[in-house]
Amino acid sequence: MKRWVSNWFLVPLIDILAFNGANIFAFLIRFAFRLPPYNFDAFIRLFPFETVSLLVLFYFYGLYDRSASKTSQEVISSVVTAIIVNTFFATMLSYVLANIGFPRTVFFISAMLQVILFLAWRLMYRSLSLRTAPSVHVMVVGPEKEWPELTIRAGKYLPRIRVHYRLPHDSLSSALWPYIGAVILGNVDQETKSRYFIECMTRNIPCLWKPNTYDLLVAGSELTSLGETPMFSLASIRTRHGSAAVKRLADITVSFLGIITFFPILLLIALIIVIDSGRPILYRQERITAGGRHFMLVKFRTMVPDAEKSTGPVLAKADDPRITRFGKFLRATHLDELPQLWNILKGDMSLVGPRPERPVFVDQHRRNIAFYELRHLSTPGLTGLAQVAGSYTSTPEEKATYDLAYAKTWSWLKDLSIVIRTIIQIPFKKDQ
Repeated sequence: MKRWVSNWFLVPLIDILAFNGANIFAFLIRFAFRLPPYNFDAFIRLFPFETVSLLVLFYFYGLYDRSASKTSQEVISSVVTAIIVNTFFATMLSYVLANIGFPRTVFFISAMLQVILFLAWRLMYRSLSLRTAPSVHVMVVGPEKEWPELTIRAGKYLPRIRVHYRLPHDSLSSALWPYIGAVILGNVDQETKSRYFIECMTRNIPCLWKPNTYDLLVAGSELTSLGETPMFSLASIRTRHGSAAVKRLADITVSFLGIITFFPILLLIALIIVIDSGRPILYRQERITAGGRHFMLVKFRTMVPDAEKSTGPVLAKADDPRITRFGKFLRATHLDELPQLWNILKGDMSLVGPRPERPVFVDQHRRNIAFYELRHLSTPGLTGLAQVAGSYTSTPEEKATYDLAYAKTWSWLKDLSIVIRTIIQIPFKKDQ
């Protein structure tokens, strides 16, 4: 009962107070700590719509789920994304309403204040939830060699756990089930999966497993019928209904404005590269884009010239001696990727999508990863789901899984979320 009150009354109430407190304080800043009646009346008219919109977005981004189940990075990404989307909605709504005296600078000031207030309050709430969350009994099922890794995964899903290990073909003990709060499956056969799926669904227990490509392909299939026979309809993973054309227009607009905006920075980086390690300034590398077409990806050079002349194509490692002094900074800040705005403008890439791979690695992955070729149905991107949800140490199989999941569930809101999460996570991606 206490948890219900906390999640469905107290937390939204504090959100409402923080949101509107930020709005009022933004007014005070904008009008030198006065509240002009005409302008403040506009806020009163927008108040119900803005507030409901924020609560809906917070719910949509999982901020009213169990807070202890989210990492701090997920909380930060969800809060910032929801605030940006809600600010955009409120700005558009202010133009729709007639005779509104709402200075648009208030939205910008309020958004900054909201980010500060909500991050402080939500991270504090998460920390408190972690301290008070009860221990959950988790059943880990898989080969014994996988138990340590599965335990780590379970700990990321639930902060305080008590683990019960089971081998794939162990019998399902009915005495243990009443205490189990979640099941984590490792590398098990389909029959074992089915047994645990049915048991978990019967008992309303979360069951987590690492999906294979087949799982992703059939996920979200629509139930239809042929005559009286129920059939599943497998949707295409290509962008449909004119969205591809609009997405391309957005890519052209963003890349063109980006090149103009960052042009002074591009010139400064080029000059420092010449001073630090000479020419060439840019590094061109063959990659694969949609449809298997080859193109030359452009980056600022971060390694010594002809770094792969004697070794051939190899992946960079931590403390790689081939990386220049300034190159380390460029890689850490991802500024070496800025020239790819030209690739986006040309149409070789999109702003968001699977990262383009080199032909030599694509050939390897085609042989080792089932259905790997499907990722080439989507235009590769400057950033993608694998970059924000995974890490630089994710395996090629895991990255391919993220790429296929992105293609299956693409939406404009997902693209916006990935862009925002990318910006937020740049300072924290240290494992490159």
